[in-house]
Amino acid sequence: MRKCLKRITAAALCLIIAVTLCLPGFADEEKTAYIIVSGMNTFPLYDENENRVWPLSTGTIVKLVADILPDVMSYFVTKDARKLADRILPVAYRVFEPIACAENGDSKYPLHTLTFDGRLGDRAELFTSMEKDEEGVVHAAIDRFGLDNTYFFNYDWRIDPLCHADNLDKFIKDVKALGGYDRISLLCFSMGGTIVSSYLHKYGSGEIDTVEFCSTAFEGSSIVGELFRGKLEVDIEALIDRVASLVRNDTLKQIFDYLNAGLTENGFNGNVTDFANNLISEIGGRVFDELLIPVFGYMPGIWALTPYDDFEECKDYILKNNNNADLLARIEEYHNSVQGNLSDTLHSALGDTNVYITAQYNMRGVPVAEEITKSNNDFLIDCRYASGGATVSLLHETLGEGYTQKLYSDIDYLSPDGQIDASTCILPDKTWFIRDMAHVDYPYGGDAAEFVLDLASSEEQQTVFTSKWSQFMKYDYSEKTLTPVNADTGKDVSFLGRVLAFFDRIRSAIYSFLDKINIFNLIKQQG
Repeated sequence: MRKCLKRITAAALCLIIAVTLCLPGFADEEKTAYIIVSGMNTFPLYDENENRVWPLSTGTIVKLVADILPDVMSYFVTKDARKLADRILPVAYRVFEPIACAENGDSKYPLHTLTFDGRLGDRAELFTSMEKDEEGVVHAAIDRFGLDNTYFFNYDWRIDPLCHADNLDKFIKDVKALGGYDRISLLCFSMGGTIVSSYLHKYGSGEIDTVEFCSTAFEGSSIVGELFRGKLEVDIEALIDRVASLVRNDTLKQIFDYLNAGLTENGFNGNVTDFANNLISEIGGRVFDELLIPVFGYMPGIWALTPYDDFEECKDYILKNNNNADLLARIEEYHNSVQGNLSDTLHSALGDTNVYITAQYNMRGVPVAEEITKSNNDFLIDCRYASGGATVSLLHETLGEGYTQKLYSDIDYLSPDGQIDASTCILPDKTWFIRDMAHVDYPYGGDAAEFVLDLASSEEQQTVFTSKWSQFMKYDYSEKTLTPVNADTGKDVSFLGRVLAFFDRIRSAIYSFLDKINIFNLIKQQG
């Protein structure tokens, strides 16, 4: 009997040990929370009475135009630029002033925006109807990972990114506690890159398993760098080119480009550009001093968008009449500690975190200064800044015949279309480029959204050599597809393209002939 009991006990102990050893195999899979960090102004700013103050409502814009239009029309008759500035600048200031910050960098008025402290829950409808931008990615993430595992971090874009980093740290800890998550995947968009890079600087990457920078301004943008140095000039040809890009249709874009070239050759674009820039030369200083600086010049969030190399010159221009110690401390800490140490921060994060960067290119920036006009852009942010330092050609140009890759000669980091050398990026093998897709577009239901979510959900660090996604890809809006860039990408071989090219050659020949015989001066002399 005793021997029998011993055998039974031994067998039971063996069974318990065997089951215990097998438990890890039956354990639940690791749970991942996907946190999307918004870009600038994803949701509006409201005042304490819940009136929307930014972006401007349609009614506000219509009223502004109605108020200044008579003075603008009068200028075409009187050519009195001083009188024009006297009339329209106070009107414009009253409209924009409600979003201004005080000289110390705090908001002048108690404004707020939508925030999402827990699961999206009953606010899911804000995202499940969205088809692009970061809200579209949230929509795709809800489909792929579930509503309960998808989170959204929003903020007041005017305020110091380092303050938002504190809020993001609390948000991440709250999400982990709320859902019992083992892993956190952080995807940031546009200005969100300044928030996440600030977070990594202050708190490290220990809480984060994956961080993905999508079209971010973590190294700034030339639109702020140029304007904050007092650079302001327009280019009508570039403006029409930018508007043409909004159609998201290759055929219509071809027609726009053809007409735009004609307007340039007959002198129309040049005349309008000269007229606009002559006016800017007369009143541009007042535009800065009476409108742009008092409204936007004291926002730490906007200061975070100044490129590192432009920062000192920007301070000299924008803050020439403001030596507020609090504002200076805030913006200098960001540029010196966060932006200036971005490379070290990202390389340090690689010790325990997957890191990914995506940038777009081959689009026109906002043409309000020469550098922005020529920049190879994603519509708002220069490719070189969004990629963390790629060497990029000017828009619609290449790096040149015979260009030699600057670093890592044994690995190919050159784009087949000749526009990008990714070897100079902070993380060249973890940086992807999408041609012909606008800033933070990532349309829902297409390859672009799936691409960023594939990287976000990867448990192991992917590189441009191990991922199924090519380092250089072209986006097709009609098909919502990403395809590898090749040497022929961008060359128009369509029937319409050949027809327009034919007429373009005829038009150029006609203008060249008229110019040679100086017909226009002859007509003037005859008149």
